[in-house]
Amino acid sequence: MDDNTIDWLNLPRELWLVIISKNLNTFDVLRFRSVCALLHSILPPPFPSPSHTLRIQDGKFLLFTETKIFRLQPLSPTCSSNKGWIVKVEKSKSDKLHHLDVVTNTHISHTFPSNVLDLMNLRVKELFQAYTLNFSRDGDDLIAFEPANDVYKVVLFSVEGLDQMVFALYKDGKLRVSNIGYNNLVIVDDGNIIYNDIILYMGKVYVVDKSGIIFWINCSSFKLVQCSPSLSDDRSTKRLVESRGSLFVVEMYSRKTSVNTWKLLMDISVLNVDGESSRWLRVTDLGDNLFVLGKDLNFSLSANDYYGLERNCIYFCLVGRTTCYSLNNSGFKSVDDIFWPCPTLFNSDSVSDPINI
Repeated sequence: MDDNTIDWLNLPRELWLVIISKNLNTFDVLRFRSVCALLHSILPPPFPSPSHTLRIQDGKFLLFTETKIFRLQPLSPTCSSNKGWIVKVEKSKSDKLHHLDVVTNTHISHTFPSNVLDLMNLRVKELFQAYTLNFSRDGDDLIAFEPANDVYKVVLFSVEGLDQMVFALYKDGKLRVSNIGYNNLVIVDDGNIIYNDIILYMGKVYVVDKSGIIFWINCSSFKLVQCSPSLSDDRSTKRLVESRGSLFVVEMYSRKTSVNTWKLLMDISVLNVDGESSRWLRVTDLGDNLFVLGKDLNFSLSANDYYGLERNCIYFCLVGRTTCYSLNNSGFKSVDDIFWPCPTLFNSDSVSDPINI
């Protein structure tokens, strides 16, 4: 050790306590504890992600499970690029992190010699969080939960001084809401509207119906406040995405090819509302951005920040596969594993606090 090297391990314990008092995410805690026995003893393991249960009719319970999306960037001094990868994880009841497909939410299995992700070689940043909904028929057995397949998307919303609320958008287009700790989900209805999507945007809950009207939900009265005109075509599926502080609608058009078969997709359009004229504007260029339409979350990324992802594109699930649609040429292509193309991130040499996937 030369004179210019700081002996971090000999810092006073009080100073370490100040450092760890900062808002550390799960991966920060695991990396900190993996340095040495001293730091492992100073900071306890990360607390489990919060889960909430809600009793509904017929003795059933609903369980809300949190998933998170992180950005991984190599720390190797030989890597001059600032690009990285994204990884989606869900914490199980045994505190292991399950690796999920970013678009489909299916579990990804690995076949490496040791399924250990060495966080000491990575910079990890939390990007997004989402919730999935599971149900149980037996209220006394909260372990036997199964996916609620009739639920399309879940939003957990809280306001300071108010109860935490859960909004559940079902595949039949009905939106139900309840405060955590209360019984039953109540339908949010205004003229029997069929909703296509829901999103948290600028601290508020927004929905879009099948005609393309965007509403803001007043969470104290559950009244709908219209924020946009309608779109002329109610045959398309609408998805809401926030990008660079603006709210966009992605229209996805399909055509029936036989009595029981739908062929997706014929076309995709991106629109947003002009603030001055309150009219819909078609967006043909997202700049360096791209949209990801996931099973439980839609979001935007900069293509410059990630390996393998293309600017001005929409990534979504088509017949169980991740598909890319380019706004440049209106072309479709399958891109399986595009969000996890780098198995070399796994290291067979485990550390003190590995992430078992």
